[in-house]
Amino acid sequence: MMKSRIYLVSLTVAVVVGLLFTYAKADANSLYRWKSCHPGAIGSTIDLTQAKFAELVRQKTNGHIIVDCYAAEQLGSYRDMFDNVVRGVQEVGLLPISPEFSSSLQIVYTVYIADTWEEGKKIYAPGGWMFGYLEPLFEKLGLQPLGFFFIGMNGFGSTKGPVVLPEDIKKLGIKTRVWCPADRLFFQEMGLPTVDIAFAELFTSLQTGVCHAQDNSPEVTYTQLRDVQKYYTDLNHIFEPLALLINKKLLDGLSANVKKAIEESAAEALAWGNRASEESEEGFFKKMEDYGIKVTRLTPEQRPIWKEYGIRSWSKFEKVVGKRSMDMIRANIKK
Repeated sequence: MMKSRIYLVSLTVAVVVGLLFTYAKADANSLYRWKSCHPGAIGSTIDLTQAKFAELVRQKTNGHIIVDCYAAEQLGSYRDMFDNVVRGVQEVGLLPISPEFSSSLQIVYTVYIADTWEEGKKIYAPGGWMFGYLEPLFEKLGLQPLGFFFIGMNGFGSTKGPVVLPEDIKKLGIKTRVWCPADRLFFQEMGLPTVDIAFAELFTSLQTGVCHAQDNSPEVTYTQLRDVQKYYTDLNHIFEPLALLINKKLLDGLSANVKKAIEESAAEALAWGNRASEESEEGFFKKMEDYGIKVTRLTPEQRPIWKEYGIRSWSKFEKVVGKRSMDMIRANIKK
């Protein structure tokens, strides 16, 4: 009798587990928790955008998928997180584009591919030439881009200044911290000294004089570096994107309804985030000024001088991303 009860209980447990497994598989991780992370500060526009995506996913899947959100690289460096999403260890991420898997992905950091927010958002939108170029590259890695978030138009923050023209950097003896091949080649095209420094070490490096300058968006400069910045110039040389990425195998395994919910959540969250990021950019210039940072806004006559150096650096950047990539850039961008 006891053996029969044990058998019956075991059979019942097996059936229940089997049904749960089947349901989870059919509904692609329903009732499961996903992890997402980004490199931005807690409370930043990036952070709020990720939180909005998570909330929309919860709503649109009736709570079947919960996205646990992490900020400030709490799950590892952005390159590690990128790799984690590729391997499926981390389901989602709002991340900078890692160069570890494909140097062609560095194309997103090409200097002067967009002069305005309107231009930048257009080329990265589904149907835009940049999105069309990137999507198959991501898919080869096992990733699906759900869309792009833009940190903003990067400028030049420094402890020495003011900087209005390229010769000012050389005259003032400014050593610039760079973070990708595109900006490194851009500043080196002007004959300027550069140094590679991880963002986690940037504040201290500016504070101690290991470097004197950096290029980031107004929001990043104000929120994370304002105490070690005295000057800021709106070069607008890199329109910096983050990709909202999901493991492609995971996405493809979702039921049609759940997959649609994820894609709609991404589109809504990114539209909200990009609108907030663009609208707040001007406010961060004012915040810098109020904090005592001297902000230089380039005139229409001054901008082409910087851009000319950027266009000239493309021939060297071609060795990083490949001729096909740069030919595509040249075909789509008006000088």
